[in-house]
Amino acid sequence: MKCPRCQHENLPSMKFCGECGARLAAVCSACGAPNAPTQKFCGECGASLTSGGPKFAAPESYTPKHLAEKILTSKSALEGERKQVTVLFCDIVDSTRLAERLDPETMHELMDRILRLMAEAVHSYEGTVNQFLGDGLMALFGAPLAVEEHALRAVQAALAIQETIGGLSEEQRAKRGIEIRLRVGLNTGVVVVGRIGDDLRMDYTAIGETTHLAARLQASAEPGSILAGDATHRLVEGYVRSESLGRVALKGFGEPVAAHRIVGRRRRTRLQVSEERGLSPLVGRERELALLREAFDRAVQGRGQVVGIVGEAGAGKSRLLHEFRRSLEAERVTYLMGACVAYARSIPYSPIVDVLRLNFHIEDGDNALQMDEKVRRGALSLDPTLESTLPFFRELLSGRAEETLKALDARGKRQKMFEAIRALTVAGSVRAPLVLVVEDLHWIDETSEDYLAFLVDSLPGLRVLLVTTQRPGHAVRWSDRTYYRQIALDVLGEADTATLIRGVLGAEALPEGLVRRVHERAEGNPFFVEEIVRSMVERGTLTPATGGVRWTMEPSVAFPETALEIVRARIDRLEEPVKRTAQVAAVIGREFGERLLAQVVDTAALLQDYLQTLKQAEFVRETRFFPELEYIFKHAIIQDVAYQSILARRRAELHCAGGELLQRRRRVAARGELVVRQSGSGCVVGIDQPIGVSPIPFSVPAPGARAQRPA
Repeated sequence: MKCPRCQHENLPSMKFCGECGARLAAVCSACGAPNAPTQKFCGECGASLTSGGPKFAAPESYTPKHLAEKILTSKSALEGERKQVTVLFCDIVDSTRLAERLDPETMHELMDRILRLMAEAVHSYEGTVNQFLGDGLMALFGAPLAVEEHALRAVQAALAIQETIGGLSEEQRAKRGIEIRLRVGLNTGVVVVGRIGDDLRMDYTAIGETTHLAARLQASAEPGSILAGDATHRLVEGYVRSESLGRVALKGFGEPVAAHRIVGRRRRTRLQVSEERGLSPLVGRERELALLREAFDRAVQGRGQVVGIVGEAGAGKSRLLHEFRRSLEAERVTYLMGACVAYARSIPYSPIVDVLRLNFHIEDGDNALQMDEKVRRGALSLDPTLESTLPFFRELLSGRAEETLKALDARGKRQKMFEAIRALTVAGSVRAPLVLVVEDLHWIDETSEDYLAFLVDSLPGLRVLLVTTQRPGHAVRWSDRTYYRQIALDVLGEADTATLIRGVLGAEALPEGLVRRVHERAEGNPFFVEEIVRSMVERGTLTPATGGVRWTMEPSVAFPETALEIVRARIDRLEEPVKRTAQVAAVIGREFGERLLAQVVDTAALLQDYLQTLKQAEFVRETRFFPELEYIFKHAIIQDVAYQSILARRRAELHCAGGELLQRRRRVAARGELVVRQSGSGCVVGIDQPIGVSPIPFSVPAPGARAQRPA
């Protein structure tokens, strides 16, 4: 019998998986009763255990439509991909005892409700439920679509699951005298994800040691707890409250593994986490900081301004705002900030609620009465005429529908809500100049964006500076206003990179070659520079020395996971054929020609359109126009991520295809012809030489390398 968790084949008589320890009992989809693995029909209700599957068998029944379509239509998803993901396992403790105490129909309804609540929590953080395991589930964060901060999303989902089922348990304890407790296990790492099976139901799952460890952690967790592997914990430790369990012995692992119990959240931005461990100096942003101060001075004079800070992920948008805020410490000013997040794009007013919570000093844990009083006191202290707006703020902040607003139709209510928020903004700006910041505008929900457009039209004459941050490619609707200014953050030069490295290391004397190596890999991206250097220190490549630092092992520069996941998410947001074009180009090399690429890709007819899309998204840029178009990946990390996502077998095929094309295109008259030879890792292209002359090797390049052309 195949284990539903790890896919290990077990003897038909076994009750538990010999590989991962999971229970092999077949759970009836009709009544939820457990059955022996050899049974074909349920011993409780007589339903077939072999026809169909659990109620949630089809992906469209438990996976959001856009993700189900991605899995079923993506060639990469069907063939399989290498992905860095966080795997979540969750199951109900002692579900068999629950089944013994409840009527079969009641048990079925309860299991259905529990699994749906679990799935909703996973989906709310853009995870994918890929398997229901009778009394639990397995979910992936980072596949089929890569997402930024997949480990943090998985932890947030795990906490949400425990909290939600905790509330359900209280309800069932009062109603039926039963308790529902869960175990959750999390782990992060590289897996191969893809289809298992040939039908449209297909199990889209992850295979590898990462998955196995997550399952083992879940099995070892105490009831009601969440255990995370060390790889997951390293990525989230600044954002959660946790307890180290040291090294734990797990079945199936030769050595004990580090484990951590997740006990709660810490509301922290990435910048706040960096601030806790010590910020490096702001480098190369003096002009941009001066432009922000100039816009603020105009706003103080009653000439409201809008500034958009545009830059790639890691360019330093949040850090620039941090320094701007510090520059205002001596000013009498109100500074309010909200952030858009990727998993809240479907939630109306998401960043606006952040701003309101900050404005009214509402904290996590405040009950409804506390919130109501803080809103009333805060609004009326600004202007007594704001009393009529209080129902709108209460509804936004509590989520409860206000009786006084139920008579309004949807359109009228929305307009009144906009006017209420604007009235609060105007009243606040009368008391003191107001700086309103909305970060990551590229993830904004539609309603919030409509409100900002509404507010922007009212800014002239107000003492308000609205600052937004966004990545390249996001167009704002107010870009034609005369009081709008865009500040673009460019990459750092090598001298600024050196200054930043000295700030990160706290040392003036740097080992030879460090600045050049880091600058070439990070290509001037401040976040990448910091993460690469810190990663080198953590790996022991660099160590403190008298007056500076020194190399302690062979110098190597690798991209840390925090930088890689940003690029993975960007690549996965591309349309499927555009993404595959980028992957094939990555196999050719950091630089590639359009003509060669057209002969390797399977979408040559629309190749120019796909390359144009990659160029507009700033993944690639042109380097040569004559005699043929040639391109280069804008950053080495983009090529690395695109290349590493391809399965090794597919890479070998593409290397061979490229080599064969080079053989046909290049003929070296004096030394013979290029020949392609199959090797274990792919293809090696060489040049046949006259007898007595050594062959000159030519390898189709791997990421970061250029083809070595024969003389």
